[in-house]
Amino acid sequence: MKSSIKKLKNCRHVVEVKLSPERIKGEFDKVYDSLKKAANVPGFRVGTAPRDLLEKHYNKTAYEEVIKKLVPETYKAIVEQYKLDPIGYPDITDLKLDMDGGFSYTASIEIRPEFSLKNYKGLKLKKKNTEVKGEDVQKNLETLRDAHAQKVPKEGSEEKEKVLPKLDDEFAKDLGFDSLIKLKDAVKTDLQHRLEHESQADLEVQVVNQLVDSVNFDIPDSLVSSEKDRLLKDAKNRIAYIEAIQKKQNPEKKFELSDKDKKELEENSQKQAVRQVKAFFILDKIAQIEKIQIKSEELDREIENMATQYQKSKKEIEDYLARNHLLDEMAVNMRNKKVMDFILKEDVL
Repeated sequence: MKSSIKKLKNCRHVVEVKLSPERIKGEFDKVYDSLKKAANVPGFRVGTAPRDLLEKHYNKTAYEEVIKKLVPETYKAIVEQYKLDPIGYPDITDLKLDMDGGFSYTASIEIRPEFSLKNYKGLKLKKKNTEVKGEDVQKNLETLRDAHAQKVPKEGSEEKEKVLPKLDDEFAKDLGFDSLIKLKDAVKTDLQHRLEHESQADLEVQVVNQLVDSVNFDIPDSLVSSEKDRLLKDAKNRIAYIEAIQKKQNPEKKFELSDKDKKELEENSQKQAVRQVKAFFILDKIAQIEKIQIKSEELDREIENMATQYQKSKKEIEDYLARNHLLDEMAVNMRNKKVMDFILKEDVL
C-alpha cells in the first residue's frame, strides 16, 4: 500500500491511498472463488461455473465486496501508520477500483486536537455571596401576595379594584403552610437554594472562561458546526415560545426577529460553539491527566434516579437513551461534572 498525508487547518488531514493492480487482482480472485461456491449460473451446476461467466453475472457484487473489504482495511492501516486519532467517520472521495489499474481513494479525516494544558489547578475563582437578605424574603412574599390578589367591585361602582391578601397565618395556610413563620422559612430556603445554584453556575463559567482563554488550539469544524446548530435550535425554540406568549397577549401585533437580530444570533452562536467545543476538549484532557472516569455503577445509579424521577422502569430509560444515542453523552456530562468538582475543590477562594 502506498499513501501520502497532507495536514490542513482545523484538525483535518487528507490521506491519499493506492494499492497495486497485483493486490487488487488477488482480492478479486478471493471474492470470485467465494462467489463460485454458491453461484447459480444457467447451464452449470452450483460451484462449477467458469470465471468469465461469474464476472459477467456477478461483476457488480464482486466490486462491492472488494470495496467493502479494502476501504476499512486500508483506513485502519493509515490511521495506525500516521498515528491519527480520528473523530467520527472519514469522508471518502475519488474512489477508483479497476482489476487492472488498481485501487485508490482520498480520505478526509478530522482528528482530535493536540495541545498542552497548564495551570488548570491555579485558577483564580471568586464565589458569589449566597447570603439571603431579609429584604429579599420580603420581596418574594410581596410577589406571592400579588399573585394571589383578587379583583373586587368598588363600592358604588361597576369597576373592580385589586385587593392583596393580608400577610398573616391565614394567607400561609391557604398556601399549605402551618403559619406565616413556616412560609417565610420556606421562601428563605428556596432563595438559598437558588443563590447557591446561581453561584455554582457562575463558578463553572469562570472555570471555562479561564481555561479556554489560557490555551489556543485548532478544533474540528464539524463539531463546531453541529454545536452551533444545536445552540441555534435551542435559541429559536425559546424565541418561538416568547413570540407565542406575546401574540396571545397582542394578536394584532406581528413579532419576528429583525435581520440585524438574526445576524447577531448567528454570530453569537458561532462564538459560543467554538468556546464550548474547546471547553469539551480541555475538560477531556484534564480527565485523562487526573484519571477521572465514570464507573458503570455510577451510570447505573444515574439511570435509576432518572427512572424514579420520570416514574419509568430502569429498562425503559435505558432503551430510550440507547435508541436516541444519549448514553455516551450522559456519561461524558457526568464525567465533566466530576472534572469541574475537582477543579473547584482546588481553586475556589
